[in-house]
Amino acid sequence: MNKVVEEILRKGEERKREIIQLGEKERDELMLQADKNILEESSRAKKKNDAAIAQTEQQELSSAELESKKTLLSAQRASMDELKQQVLDELGEYPADRRKKLYAKLTSRAKKELGECVVYANKADKALLQLPSGMSAGTAINCIGGLVFESKDKSIRLDFRFESMVDDVWNKNMREIFAKLFG
Repeated sequence: MNKVVEEILRKGEERKREIIQLGEKERDELMLQADKNILEESSRAKKKNDAAIAQTEQQELSSAELESKKTLLSAQRASMDELKQQVLDELGEYPADRRKKLYAKLTSRAKKELGECVVYANKADKALLQLPSGMSAGTAINCIGGLVFESKDKSIRLDFRFESMVDDVWNKNMREIFAKLFG
């Protein structure tokens, strides 16, 4: 009976060692799998983080480029506006003799197109007008210079104010002007 007990104890001890070894092996496998999972998750997180950083950097760069373009366009627009105003200022300082010749040409043209009409000019330029018969001077208008012709029935207006002529030329040739300034 002693031998039987010893045999049972020995088999119990062997079984205990097997269970412990099996448990340790399973623990080691679980630890290896956990380490592998941690590395994979860490790698995924790093890639995701790197992608987010790259996307943020790209967004910031795009935003900075857009802001830079806006600033440049604003500066270019300001330069164009300044140039246009400079042209208007120079036209406003046109000598009286040149204005008189220009107004004579404009009056002749308007006479052919409208016949009898009313001619509007700024207060200073009214004295320069030499109106043929059928044309009469209207009230003074607020402009840098130039003339406005209006048919007697007020159905047609020819606007030859300096501001209007510059606007027309400016709008028709804006790309060319822009290219010469900034190209």
